[in-house]
Amino acid sequence: MTTHTETITLSNGAKLRVRIERGPTNDVVLHEQNDLNPFGGGRIYWLGRVLFLMFGDELLRMQNARYEFAETASEAAEKALAFFAECAETCIQHAKAEGIPVENCYT
Repeated sequence: MTTHTETITLSNGAKLRVRIERGPTNDVVLHEQNDLNPFGGGRIYWLGRVLFLMFGDELLRMQNARYEFAETASEAAEKALAFFAECAETCIQHAKAEGIPVENCYT
């Protein structure tokens, strides 16, 4: 398995990809790497088909059916990439509508 997903380009030209960190029990932590977010981005945890958002040491099971389950770590990484891209595009659109730099959405 690779250590990163492919890199995609967001609507404002920023680059986004997911770093894949394998755990000791076939679990995986998926790290957002987003040019827009200098603070490191989000994390998603995958274990036994289920995807969880990570907030510090807490886990929140994904509530959106598109991102809730993955059969493999590779599929989980692709779903994480799609989720992070959707979130980033929402931030880009919000910033554009408010007339603020998109970086302000990440502070």
